[in-house]
Amino acid sequence: MTRACVLVLTLFLFSLPSFAQTGSRDNCDLSVRVRTDEERAIDTQIQVEVLATQGVLATVHTSGDEPARFRVTSGKTYRLRVSGIGIEPVITAFFDINALEQNHSETVHVKRQPADGESISASAIVSVSEMKIPKKAKAEMDKGMEAYAKGDMEKATAHFERALAEYPQYARAYDMLGALAMKDSNRGKARELFSKSIQTDNTFLPAYVDLSRMDLQDQDYGASEALLAKAMSVNPSMPDVVALLATAEFANKEYEKALADVARAHALPNHQQFAEIHLMAGKVLRMQNRIEAAIAQFQLFLIEKPNSPQGESVRQTLASLRTR
Repeated sequence: MTRACVLVLTLFLFSLPSFAQTGSRDNCDLSVRVRTDEERAIDTQIQVEVLATQGVLATVHTSGDEPARFRVTSGKTYRLRVSGIGIEPVITAFFDINALEQNHSETVHVKRQPADGESISASAIVSVSEMKIPKKAKAEMDKGMEAYAKGDMEKATAHFERALAEYPQYARAYDMLGALAMKDSNRGKARELFSKSIQTDNTFLPAYVDLSRMDLQDQDYGASEALLAKAMSVNPSMPDVVALLATAEFANKEYEKALADVARAHALPNHQQFAEIHLMAGKVLRMQNRIEAAIAQFQLFLIEKPNSPQGESVRQTLASLRTR
């Protein structure tokens, strides 16, 4: 399993006019995306299970880019088990959901098991450098990802460093070392490694996203937007990039640009996992007294995330707007 790929949308929802604080505080929407080590979607049916100390809590079947969605209790520890046709089963390390979280995302990386004679075509997200990785370097990366999934960060670090020794242009290795630095709360080192990943291969998009998230957290919205714009110049069809760009624009009070990017994200496949951008759009439109447009955005959120803990609050807001 790689690091949690949280979009950080909720960081900026609090800076906009808020909903009434209603609904349960005990529940959290858990979203789980399953990808290959090369960041490709899995095109067969996958079973995702949430595990706790007492056993299996819930099971969801999904495929492609569609995330598995669960309602879990905040303030608890969980892990995930992923299995399916054509992939190696994996059980992740335990992860915590803190007591205040209403939304939590995890990404689980699995290994494909292609049938005899099958070739796995490269996705647009696979960078140029990753098309020519030496076998020894790729083997070290695979071992590092396996150790990372098991929670053995020291071993993972050693494998990622050996992957770089075999192939100094391995952008993903720099990016994963940056993720490990973030886990150690060493933001300076993480920033340096994410930047090195981009310098090594300016088509490796995950590093742009990781670095732009850091800029968002540091409230450097212009820098975040610039990184995401570069990522979009490589691949304009990644909903996570477009949604994150909209988030940065909202935070920077560039509302018309943000609203345009919400519409752009909504037009992309598998955009539903980033439904929170409709909340931001709705709040801004309400603030601008564009009531009908705000209602439409809140309705989209409820359609795309009907079981969200925020749902009741949004419904109350809709009822209030419709009485105007």
